[in-house]
Amino acid sequence: MKKLIPALAMLLVASTAYGYECKVCHSKNPAMVRMHKALQGRNCFDCHKMGEKLMGKGIPKDKAAQLKRRESEQICFECHRPSPQASAGKPAI
Repeated sequence: MKKLIPALAMLLVASTAYGYECKVCHSKNPAMVRMHKALQGRNCFDCHKMGEKLMGKGIPKDKAAQLKRRESEQICFECHRPSPQASAGKPAI
């Protein structure tokens, strides 16, 4: 019984912490800090799923690929509108 109560308390606290919306940028990456400031402190998880690998294996990390991704992925459209030249020749969706 003595072990059950602390375990139950930890489960309750953990589920509460999971739902907490953090609006503070904890990154040391200057690009992420700039994006956080540009979004005026919005929660990162409004756009990104928790645990999502944004720059994982197989995703090109060069500047041109990042710019193309930002203009082609639906998740980025709210802040990064596709440029007219990027959509030239492509049918409107």
